[in-house]
Amino acid sequence: MKPGKIISLTMLAIVLSSCRSAQIKAPIVFNPLTLGPAGATLKKYLDRNEGLAPRRGNLVSRVKIEASLPNLEKKGEMIAEKTVSANGHISYEMKSFTGDNLIKTKVIGLYLSGEQEASEAPTFGINAQNYRFKFKRKDSLGDRIAMIFELTPIKKMIGLFKGELWLEEGSGNEMRQNGRLVKNPSVIFKTADFSRDFETRKGYTYLWKVDYQAETRLVGRVLLKMEFDPPQPILETIQAR
Repeated sequence: MKPGKIISLTMLAIVLSSCRSAQIKAPIVFNPLTLGPAGATLKKYLDRNEGLAPRRGNLVSRVKIEASLPNLEKKGEMIAEKTVSANGHISYEMKSFTGDNLIKTKVIGLYLSGEQEASEAPTFGINAQNYRFKFKRKDSLGDRIAMIFELTPIKKMIGLFKGELWLEEGSGNEMRQNGRLVKNPSVIFKTADFSRDFETRKGYTYLWKVDYQAETRLVGRVLLKMEFDPPQPILETIQAR
């Protein structure tokens, strides 16, 4: 494996994690209701995120990860366990892997490490500080009606994307994000596209599906897919001594 290719895969992990800290000096005032009837749904989503109370305990979920480098004819599949702590920190524990070792270490491994590191710092949230919102259309996703908003980043910074936010009509529950990162961390990358799907159960919205596709200048296309089982709480117990 050439050094340049390894570097490109390292940078891929940074792109896929899509999370970096941001400093915004002045708050931006935005009233979602100016978007018409669809604005009420967006307002519920934004208000819920801003007023999110700290969660007690950890959440754990099983995740299936598939990745490939089509131009190099390499692929692999990993089963892992994802834990999200009460403060939002993410950790992964590999349970099994089949496929090419390059995929395990330089694609999946680097992506998971990048996501873990990013979870320890403030992230680029979908809010008025980072994006402009425009109601685009109404559509359906499964048996639910979605209000789809066009997102345009206010600044061209790593981690932000231009694309769509799908919210369930009325409740404002997140259903999908999709788009293209507006700035890549290296000239190695041509484009990086993604789609994230969310489910809501018992009042909790969680990420259940991720699909990334990046075009690089050295190793060509990189594909990564993740599917998550519903997260389960980890009950802390006190052992008697």
